[in-house]
Amino acid sequence: MRTSKKIALVTSVLAAAAAPMAAMAPAAGAQAAPAWYAYHGLSAQQSIAKVNQLKDQGYHPITVNVSDGERYAGVWVKGGSGDWGIWQGMSASGFQKRFDAAMKEGAQPTSVSATGPADSPVFTAIFEKKSSAFLTKSNLTPAAFGTVNKQAAAKGLALASVDAYGTPGDIRYVGVWTANSGGSWYYTYGKSKQQHEAEFNARRAKGYRPVKVSVAPDGTYSAVWRKDGVKSWAHYVDMNASGYQKRFNDLKAKGLYPVQVNAENGTYAAIWQ
Repeated sequence: MRTSKKIALVTSVLAAAAAPMAAMAPAAGAQAAPAWYAYHGLSAQQSIAKVNQLKDQGYHPITVNVSDGERYAGVWVKGGSGDWGIWQGMSASGFQKRFDAAMKEGAQPTSVSATGPADSPVFTAIFEKKSSAFLTKSNLTPAAFGTVNKQAAAKGLALASVDAYGTPGDIRYVGVWTANSGGSWYYTYGKSKQQHEAEFNARRAKGYRPVKVSVAPDGTYSAVWRKDGVKSWAHYVDMNASGYQKRFNDLKAKGLYPVQVNAENGTYAAIWQ
């Protein structure tokens, strides 16, 4: 496992108006956000350059995303400690090889994303040295994803990273489950925009908020919902790149920063707090 001083990168050789679902307005007097940096729509080479720049400036990544033929998005925060590495452009076998090497080094994935068909996906991931319990699975069909979620929850693990890839007729999921940090949580997947909105309204009424969200190639949404008491946050789906940028600018002015950005087929979803 490379440390933040020697970040590792695997370079790949592969070459509508914003429609917000809903948002929670930031609370008055919200705490100032930590220093952060977010980007989206970067090519593989642009992503490598940005990663090296941010690493040299003392940032570390908290979430990564790859979509649309290998375009990268990510969110980084200033400071932090620990050993970590970020990899991109990995095939399924390349991701497995990196995972196996990380296990020997005492590291585990904290954010994983994939794009492309099930037989030739492209992965990107953040690995960090940690000793806590976790589970990582990829290439999961919707049915298998539901099964693994139930098995993980029975072991006290909660879904901490989720992304959908594949094709509209063959959706696959990759997930990371980690020790539940406390509080009630729930997950949904394979929801249309309308179903996701209904879930949002129902969960919000019970004190939950979305903490993870992903867009599948067929336009459906997956989400992790948690009752954590956070008051200042926002959640938008069904945005194109320019729509996401507009929301980004508007929410930045209100003191909120993105904690997750996810895209597929030009459709963006994101969470701010």
